[in-house]
Amino acid sequence: MRPLMPWPMVLGGVLALAACAAEPSIEAAPGGTWIVTDAFPAGPVTDPGSAPRGQMVRLDAAMAGDTAGRACPWPSYGGTTLPLGTVLGAAGTTDRLAAPISVLEVDCAGQPFSSYAAMADGSLLTRHGPWLLRLEPGRILAANPAPMVPDAPPIMLVPPPPAASMPAAAAPPPPSVAEPTPPPALLVYLASYRTEAWARKGWDILAARSAGLKAVEPVTRSVEVKGKGRFIRLFAPAKDAADGKRICAELGQAIAECGAAGREN
Repeated sequence: MRPLMPWPMVLGGVLALAACAAEPSIEAAPGGTWIVTDAFPAGPVTDPGSAPRGQMVRLDAAMAGDTAGRACPWPSYGGTTLPLGTVLGAAGTTDRLAAPISVLEVDCAGQPFSSYAAMADGSLLTRHGPWLLRLEPGRILAANPAPMVPDAPPIMLVPPPPAASMPAAAAPPPPSVAEPTPPPALLVYLASYRTEAWARKGWDILAARSAGLKAVEPVTRSVEVKGKGRFIRLFAPAKDAADGKRICAELGQAIAECGAAGREN
């Protein structure tokens, strides 16, 4: 487990990701689902597992969620400018904490519900208990959650390599009518990632868009790509070609290379 850094060091590291305030359009709902991708300790942490990494936060005209899992129907959105330290609940008078930043404010039934500092890189920052959380747009993460191998061949569904044959039995039983053996499952290529952790994160994001993925377990394989390095390839098992095509159809434009051939080797 990594040691927890002091709050000033955490803040400096986070702001290095997005050094200046953005000027987002905050006259209307931001739209879509946001995902907590990073959590940094900003106070005494008694349970390191309490960080809500992966939490989905819906922010649109019909519904607003927050990092605690609450939901507010028909919220209202507004904007203001506040010192960054005020938004993040950080005490101090450093230049960074005192710097004004655009803030997205969410109200529920006329009462404050949540607020987010809008960063120049398009992310949002907010405070949740002892954690400083960074949220990114779900549509961007689903479209490209990690570096992918370019130049995919045409879309095809390819079965996995056959399993090693078992040695023949010394004394086979008499011939009998056996039940037909089901064909091996197909592996549908989804995307390539740099690490196992990113592959798992990508699967969770994509499974939220596909009922077919929710019903199966992911399959990963490590490969070395010449001139590019090591990648973790992510596959979805499918019953047959039609099932695989249905999964790709559910994902739509989220994965451009869904079903690409030749990636299972």
